[in-house]
Amino acid sequence: MVRTMIAIAAGYFSIAALNSFIHVITSIYFRADITLTGISHLPSTQWIIGVTFLQFAFGLFGGLLATTIAKNASKVILGFILTMVAVSLINYSMMPDSEPLWYLITAPILTISGIYMGYRLQTQESKTTSNEE
Repeated sequence: MVRTMIAIAAGYFSIAALNSFIHVITSIYFRADITLTGISHLPSTQWIIGVTFLQFAFGLFGGLLATTIAKNASKVILGFILTMVAVSLINYSMMPDSEPLWYLITAPILTISGIYMGYRLQTQESKTTSNEE
């Protein structure tokens, strides 16, 4: 149980840290105010698209990390996805005026898709490894 909670927390904090890191880098690069989330402060469409699609990569990393730490990957991924849905609903309720609606819908979908893909990759790898032994 504790290991499951640690895996979910590690996955979530890895996504939050990577997302915040990208926002800090873009804020410093464009000499703008530092914001740790959202896309409204980004200067061009290319940056907006890039940061939006990075949500999938962040979710993939978080999913891989969580399933690597956990003993029962399916329970962890279910809890992790439910956690991300809750965080997404909180973001939706807190930022509807500052961020476009399409981003508030697309970013969580990409993140959750990445988490699930990380789970699938990790379980496929563990099945392949156990078949070789």
